[in-house]
Amino acid sequence: MDGYGKRVLVVEDDDDVRMIICLMLSEAGYNVYESCDGLEALAELKKRRYDAVLTDYHMPKMDGLELLDLVQAMWPETPVILASSDVFLTDQVGNGLLAPAYAVIPKPFESSNLLHAIRCATRGLTKSVTTPVAVQAAAHYQAVA
Repeated sequence: MDGYGKRVLVVEDDDDVRMIICLMLSEAGYNVYESCDGLEALAELKKRRYDAVLTDYHMPKMDGLELLDLVQAMWPETPVILASSDVFLTDQVGNGLLAPAYAVIPKPFESSNLLHAIRCATRGLTKSVTTPVAVQAAAHYQAVA
């Protein structure tokens, strides 16, 4: 099991999507915690240390970019993976706006791409390892759209 003992916080406002992601990560052995928005995620982050945070971009109360900025300021060692269906945002991979993100995963995503990004993040691999995944996933998303 790839994720044995690793804690991942999933921040997603869509209950069904959050449930699917949490199930997928749990089956891969991760200890999964969940939040429905950025404010709730901050409260969770204050309770325990996480090996990675996976957050949606569009959420009420606090969006994924705001959460990304706060996590990087308060817990700079915690990798944040941003997931978004916004093609404009996913086209900005490598841009200064998204530079703090460990990886950007376009929605809809393939489970293998998401699991690869989480695996790399929780193992402490450098960002460059996941860059091809984000770019490859972006190309797949644009082909499907």
